[in-house]
Amino acid sequence: MGLGEALVGGHVEPDEFHLRKADASVLSSHIGDKLYRVAAEDGFSRLVETGARERAAPSLTEERLRELAALLLRIEQYYDAPQDVEWCHDGERFWIVQSRPVTAAPLTPARENPSIEWTRANAREVLPDLPSPQVLYALCDILNRAMRHYYGRLLASESELGPIMKPFYGRPYFNLSQFRHVCRMTGSDPASVMRAMGHEGRVKPEDEVARRPPLRDLLRVLPDVLRLGWMQLTVGRLVRRALSDVKEDMAYIGSHDPRAMTDQEIADFLQRWNEMAADRLGVIFVLAGVVIYETPLQKICKQVGFPYERLLHTHLATGEKSVSAQQGLDLLELANRARREDGARDYFLRSKDNFREFREGLRGSEFLKQFELFLDRYGHRGNYESDWSLPRYSEDPTPLLFAIRSHVQAPEITTPEAIIARQRREAREAWRDFEDKLSGWQRLRLRGRVRWLLKRVKRMYVWRELCRSEMMRPASAIRPWLLVMAERFVERGLILERDDYFYLTREEIAASLGQTDVAAQLRSIVAGRKAELETWRHLEMPLLMRESELPALLRRTALALSPVDGRELRGLCVSAGCVEGEVLVMRDASEFARMKRGAILVAPATDPSWTPLFTLASGVIVEVGGTLSHASTVAREYGLPALANLKDATKLLKDGDRVRLDATNGVVRLLHDNSHGGHRASPDQKSAKGIVSPANSR
Repeated sequence: MGLGEALVGGHVEPDEFHLRKADASVLSSHIGDKLYRVAAEDGFSRLVETGARERAAPSLTEERLRELAALLLRIEQYYDAPQDVEWCHDGERFWIVQSRPVTAAPLTPARENPSIEWTRANAREVLPDLPSPQVLYALCDILNRAMRHYYGRLLASESELGPIMKPFYGRPYFNLSQFRHVCRMTGSDPASVMRAMGHEGRVKPEDEVARRPPLRDLLRVLPDVLRLGWMQLTVGRLVRRALSDVKEDMAYIGSHDPRAMTDQEIADFLQRWNEMAADRLGVIFVLAGVVIYETPLQKICKQVGFPYERLLHTHLATGEKSVSAQQGLDLLELANRARREDGARDYFLRSKDNFREFREGLRGSEFLKQFELFLDRYGHRGNYESDWSLPRYSEDPTPLLFAIRSHVQAPEITTPEAIIARQRREAREAWRDFEDKLSGWQRLRLRGRVRWLLKRVKRMYVWRELCRSEMMRPASAIRPWLLVMAERFVERGLILERDDYFYLTREEIAASLGQTDVAAQLRSIVAGRKAELETWRHLEMPLLMRESELPALLRRTALALSPVDGRELRGLCVSAGCVEGEVLVMRDASEFARMKRGAILVAPATDPSWTPLFTLASGVIVEVGGTLSHASTVAREYGLPALANLKDATKLLKDGDRVRLDATNGVVRLLHDNSHGGHRASPDQKSAKGIVSPANSR
């Protein structure tokens, strides 16, 4: 409870009271800091914080607490089920705003260990800022179960360090303290895991150090360490089994028509799917363990005195492509086909701002035939594809068509063959220069090991992207089942529109089947969730935090960002190289039509739906992402200089700003500020256009 607008806006820490049902006695209480609204001389009221010496009084007296407790118990007894009740007090009496059944954990759970560190870096990359409530609840449940199963005793108990994932103000956060604990138990350095996840800010020196656990702890977790080690040795078999599971799932889903199934049959299948999902994710966690091969490679490069990023990134760019990179190359080939075919070229040259009738406009063209084949292969992917409330490419291919149009309208276009040839040349040059650094003894001792490590890292990255993509196929195929249920709920008047279905949790949907009293409350639940999300949408949530610091962090985000003013911005190098160009800032898929060939793409994060833009960009900067992220993987395979973890990049940089992106050294420098008309040139400013490759940016 708290002070209305300030409370829901995150500007105030609420009061919390825990009462015993039997006698309404207060078991515990926490009185939060308060902001009071006062009138100012300019006629506007403002929120003012209490002084440090002034203790805020409780929002409710003991008498009113007892009155409220009695009222809440009456509501629970009336519905014969635990209730989530919204209420207010006007100074004289309590008013009940709404009551709904408690069928799932709250979006903002009760406070736990205040020292736990939480990060949303990896989650922000693969999910929208505010995922649909249905997806948020389900993913937190699935990932908590999956990681508990995978890590076993390597994780601390929830009573000690909390769950692996939980939401704050509608956003999912990963428990960084639990990952640090796993590193301690396995004797590895937390820094490698943090960089892979996309940790915000500088990594602390102590996180670079691998510490051995006490012998007693090591013996306790040894079975799990050996189990995970065996999974690394047999990862190829695990990948093949995962791909086989996807085929079986697709065969089952394809053999059933949800329109001919009852609500209960669909709900039962979705329940089984939810239970299986946690087991299926194990292979992704194994493949994320690629850091155990990258770390020794990094140490060898440091020992030899050769840039680790140049050796690894050029190697990852050549040879077999990941499915995400291949998607971009296949799209580039489609664009080249459209340029060669008169009808398709004319269509894209005259097309305006939408492609609603693209099949009619391209009817009979060879391009359309090839584009349909492209959708057969990649149509299960889409914008923030981990959120199944959002459409796939197969439903809405507009982002793909916008990217193709940008290529067709460009004065010149690169071919996939040219990109691949350049990558092979740069990889050969990097390996030759690495060998030149080796002494005779090092050649005998290290060269074979480095080749094996490079090959292993490459294979793990390719497998990881493949498994992530293939696991999206069943999730995409299940979406029509969900839409069938959603349309039935609309027809019965349980919800107002189809997408309202995704504001309901799986438990709420299951509870409503055959129970008219619960079903009657669904519209109220949806309305409440929409109001919550609309309030939370304006919160600038931190990427990294301690739970106890959250109220202060939310207040701090309201302060204006200082301008760049020619200073350097620093991020994590995820694909080496250097380029100068104009910035183009995009925040979501709705802006894809604005992409220009040769621009340096700046985004909060990217997922596979952004891949088409990488074939147009000359460099990439993302606010969120690690070495395992989509932006990193695809940028390396295209040979694009790329920085991740550049905090507030989409706010500090503006469309049209000319920058020098020196990804190799992790630096962005503003050369020309478009928003202010200023010009700031570095001493070594050049008029270079396009990519300065990793091979030439030593």
